[in-house]
Amino acid sequence: MSSSTTSSWRPAAADQTAAAPPRDLHTLYTRRQLEAVLHRERARADRNNSEFSLVLFRVRADEPRLVFRLARLLLKRSRVIDELGWFDECCVAALLPYTTAEGARSFSEQILKAAQDQLVPALCRIYTYPSAWYFEDDGPPKPHNQAGNGQAGNGHSGNGHSGNGHSHGNGHSGSHNGNGHSNGNGHSHSHANGNGHAVAVAPSKLERRVNGDGAKAEPSDLLPYFLQGVHDGLQPPGPVAEGVEKLLVRPLPWWKRSIDVIGALTGLVMLSPVMCLAAAAIKVTSPGPIIFKQRRAGLGGQPFWIYKFRTMSIDAEARKDALRAQSEQDGPAFKIKHDPRITPVGKFLRETSLDELPQLWNVLIGDMSLVGPRPLPMDESAACDRWQRRRLDVTPGLTCIWQVKGRSRVTFAEWMRMDVNYIRRRGLLHDVRILAETIPAVLLRRGAR
Repeated sequence: MSSSTTSSWRPAAADQTAAAPPRDLHTLYTRRQLEAVLHRERARADRNNSEFSLVLFRVRADEPRLVFRLARLLLKRSRVIDELGWFDECCVAALLPYTTAEGARSFSEQILKAAQDQLVPALCRIYTYPSAWYFEDDGPPKPHNQAGNGQAGNGHSGNGHSGNGHSHGNGHSGSHNGNGHSNGNGHSHSHANGNGHAVAVAPSKLERRVNGDGAKAEPSDLLPYFLQGVHDGLQPPGPVAEGVEKLLVRPLPWWKRSIDVIGALTGLVMLSPVMCLAAAAIKVTSPGPIIFKQRRAGLGGQPFWIYKFRTMSIDAEARKDALRAQSEQDGPAFKIKHDPRITPVGKFLRETSLDELPQLWNVLIGDMSLVGPRPLPMDESAACDRWQRRRLDVTPGLTCIWQVKGRSRVTFAEWMRMDVNYIRRRGLLHDVRILAETIPAVLLRRGAR
């Protein structure tokens, strides 16, 4: 597909045909339908190695009727291939296939200008796919393959303000445009968000009202991932623009989080003698810290510190690049059966999986779950193919299908398919079955390295 096809957005007049069926407010997707369309479009983009953008247009919470005027404006000015739907009672979404962040920004500026001409104060937020979610050591994203996007809004009055990247818009009035930086190559499939860390924001009054009586949003709701700030005026979302992947993550259900807390607390108490013996053995036989911590990709690609008993020499990370060519695991994962960095005590701990016990603390604090795809180091996760990053839609875990049926005996692609298959089948009985199958797998040391 040519660069011009994916990097630009053309007005509706260039794409409408006489055979196109008319669209009105009744043809807009519901919120749940919109989420299904979002998943479908991601699968299509992965298969075609293409891009798409999602733009959320929102009006003041105290003037919800204006959203219908805004929706009619979108219906009039969008292309036939664009998908439109209700995000909530004050927000309408436009999914733009084959459109980069720059193309989405051009589209949103046209819509906001037209809305302002019609006295419809609105703001918007741009999401793109794929995005550069990868962070390393709390630093900025990697400089390659990035194109930042921003957010824009228009208010009742005042002069416009614009900024680059991380600029902040002011509060309740004025016109706001936030522009990011795009890469300079001419390739159609090399654009992505160049954004820093996501910022957690509490649900707004509007969100609590939509979800009912202050209850938390259901896992399928997209609302928690749209940075709010409109219930008290037309204040743009925060300076950080998200990728579409953030809208597709699936938070832990209550039953799964309950099992995690109970299981982690029980495991830490019952296995504390074993953990003390392991810690003593590491301290006596090898210089260096007892606990090894490493940055890994968690829910939505967000990094977290994973904890393990140290099984290697203290210079293990420095020697990793030199040993990369000897890796026996295909793909970006790094695994060697007879790793020279492993200590004698560490070898026993790895074969028995006792080195993973400190991760019960990761489960207790919510970074991990008892059952879920194993988290990869940040560099390995960044090197995964697009479809393989779907494993980041759920919280990583201590054990999963790969641990009980694969490990070193399967290819990296099969490992990733196992993780994606788990996401599709995630449920209480399935989790219990995996936990039960993990016990003999650990005792028999199947595929352990």
